[in-house]
Amino acid sequence: MQNNKFWGLIILVLIVIGAIYIFSSGRTGGADILSETARVYTYTYDDVATDYGFIEVNFEKSPSGVWYANGLVDANNDGVFADSEWVVKNNQAVVQAGYANRFSFVLADELKTNTAENISIRFSLTVSKVTALAEITEKDALVFSATRETVPMVEQFGLNVPGASEDLKRGVNVVYAQDFDSGIEGNIPDLTGGPMDCFAIATANNLINMAQQNGRRDDLPANPPDLINELKQDMQFNDGILNRNFMPGKAAFVARYNLPIETREIRRPTVDDLEEAFSSGDAVEISTTMLRSRSNRATTGHVLTGTGAFRDGDDGGISVHDPATPEGADIYELSQTGGDNPYLMINYPMWDGIVIIDAIYIQNWNQPATTDTEKSSGAQVEAEPSTTTGQNISTTPEPESVYNPDYNIEATFAHVKPGEYSEIYSVVTGLQPGQEVEVWLYDQSSQGKKKYGV
Repeated sequence: MQNNKFWGLIILVLIVIGAIYIFSSGRTGGADILSETARVYTYTYDDVATDYGFIEVNFEKSPSGVWYANGLVDANNDGVFADSEWVVKNNQAVVQAGYANRFSFVLADELKTNTAENISIRFSLTVSKVTALAEITEKDALVFSATRETVPMVEQFGLNVPGASEDLKRGVNVVYAQDFDSGIEGNIPDLTGGPMDCFAIATANNLINMAQQNGRRDDLPANPPDLINELKQDMQFNDGILNRNFMPGKAAFVARYNLPIETREIRRPTVDDLEEAFSSGDAVEISTTMLRSRSNRATTGHVLTGTGAFRDGDDGGISVHDPATPEGADIYELSQTGGDNPYLMINYPMWDGIVIIDAIYIQNWNQPATTDTEKSSGAQVEAEPSTTTGQNISTTPEPESVYNPDYNIEATFAHVKPGEYSEIYSVVTGLQPGQEVEVWLYDQSSQGKKKYGV
């Protein structure tokens, strides 16, 4: 009897070991997920390369869970992938079949000067972060002969058009042909359009997604370019769109289509603000300022459609849809400037200087839809600065937005936090230039009333 129990136990152990082996050997590894084609993008101003490039990879499968991307570029073309060539480290990938990911990386001097059409790279996906190259196995990685594409930059950000400034957002895709697609991340589109349309395009991406998610897509213009053109008119497009015209313009569009969307602005956001925005908001636009150009280009701005943010210990990053790149996710690492007014920076390949995030716009779809007299409201909140070390960045303060609601139009608004500055937007028609109106603010908690003349 004892003997039978012993052999029964041995058989059970062997069955368990066999099951573990079968499961582990059949488990999907990074090499099975990656498509067998890759691309490297580099960008130039006056034939001089910028400091960053993109590694673009694609995927054959859509596995669940978090996947970490690591990439090495054989910059000196010696056939060896050295630690110094490890340029993408533990970036969180957006792994969906057929959905391109572009990872920004620092260009080695060799890549800035050589003109090779193909570059050898080793790219891996792992389910956990790695601290040494030896931890990456053959099951995790593929080696590619990546096609290189060098893109000259000037027209993309309207740099050949006078009037550039940090508050005027410009830039769009004029290099890559791209049709409208429903997108992958929450069905967020990745549209392109005309020169200097980035603000309207980033907004259109999110409006289409939110309307589609809530059964209202048919209420908006069917043709995305028509929607973009309406937004440009509402936002007073003039060789770009000013930050201060975004909120009123968006409010006008939202009211015209009776969409229950509220928008909140956070200026000079932190990593925490970005994380909170993506966890609590239905859509996020990311406004950037592009400054300190090595080729002495005028400071300008660009807007991206945010699709995600991650933070893992000291590491942080964002994924975006950018009208200036092909369809897919662009993934950037975040760093922090220093000084009394710190900003987040991104390693943006298409500028030969510094790119900071000056503001984010968070949209929420709130049901039920607002009434005709309560079309939309928005809050503008400025994040408190924090002190950190690093580069000291200063920009010209943006003039405060001014939008005059008619005294007989009501807009309901709940303050975000006591003591914070906010603005309320309501659509007004029929006012004449110079006409005086009165604005009344009611404090429902105390039945108080304050009167402001505008």
